[in-house]
Amino acid sequence: MKVILKQEVTDLGRVGDVVDVADGYARNYLLRAGMAMRATTGAVADAEALRAARVKREERDRQEAEELKANLEATSVTVGAKAGPDGTLYGSVGNGKIADALREQRGVSVSRKQIPLERPLKSLGEHDVAVKLHSEVEATIRVEVERES
Repeated sequence: MKVILKQEVTDLGRVGDVVDVADGYARNYLLRAGMAMRATTGAVADAEALRAARVKREERDRQEAEELKANLEATSVTVGAKAGPDGTLYGSVGNGKIADALREQRGVSVSRKQIPLERPLKSLGEHDVAVKLHSEVEATIRVEVERES
C-alpha cells in the first residue's frame, strides 16, 4: 500500500515522502497512529506541497545555523570554576555550564545536548568545543575556563 508520511518515521522516510509499505503495517500502525495517510491522487499533490515546504524550511534553518556559526566562532565564552594551585579543576565544566554561558554571555540559546563533549573539561585555560547547530552545521567555539574567586 502506498502512503504519504505526515511525520518522520525512523528507517522509513520523512514528512511528505510517498512510501510503499505492507498493507498491515499501514492499516494497523501508520494510519491509526496518524503518522501517514493513504496516497490518493489528490493526496500526492498535497505531499508534494508538504515536501516543498519541508525543503524550504530546512534550507532556511541551515542558513540561520550558518550565520550563527559565524557569530559564535568569532567570539569566546568564559566559565568560572574552582581550581587547585596546579590548574586542575575540583569539579568539571560540562555541556550544561557551557550552554548556560552561551545563553548569558552571547544570548544564544542552545541545548546541552547540542554540545557533544567526549568528556567534561577538567583544567583551566582555553578549550575548543563543538556545538551542533543543525544536522549539517557544526560550530567550534572557544571556551575559557577561569579560576573562580
